Amino acid sequence: FRPRPRGGWMKQSGLWNLPNVLTMARVAMIPLFIAAFYASLPYRSLLLFSLFLGASLTDFLDGYLARKWKITSPFGAFLDPVADKLMVCVASVLLAFAHQGHALDVALPTAITLAREIGVSALREWMASAGQRDTVQVGFIGKCKTAVQMASLCGLLLA
Repeated sequence: FRPRPRGGWMKQSGLWNLPNVLTMARVAMIPLFIAAFYASLPYRSLLLFSLFLGASLTDFLDGYLARKWKITSPFGAFLDPVADKLMVCVASVLLAFAHQGHALDVALPTAITLAREIGVSALREWMASAGQRDTVQVGFIGKCKTAVQMASLCGLLLA
């Protein structure tokens, strides 16, 4: 018998804890975000902004809680950056599609962003396969880049 940690399932180690559920919710939000993007709603921009802002805030919150509660997991360490990249890439591609014909304004920055995200992911995967995962951990500057990137996308979605 193992006593449950205070806070129940939210703070338990393993797959089903609040930080991991927040990360999974961020991935699950992507189809809703895409549907909202193509929907003809009166306040569509505000809805897209709210969904992306919510996803961005859960990105901060899941990592903060996992570290605070000391329940970081390999699954969370893997899925968190993947969820970030998926949200950023989906929002970027949808925005680029919506602004066809503006290659220098939208499509070029989107292509550069996607190339960078894929390159960083490939580097992390390669280093992990070589047993050097810790050498490419996300640092403070990477967290700042993600925050600026998500804030910028929030602004573009609201515009």
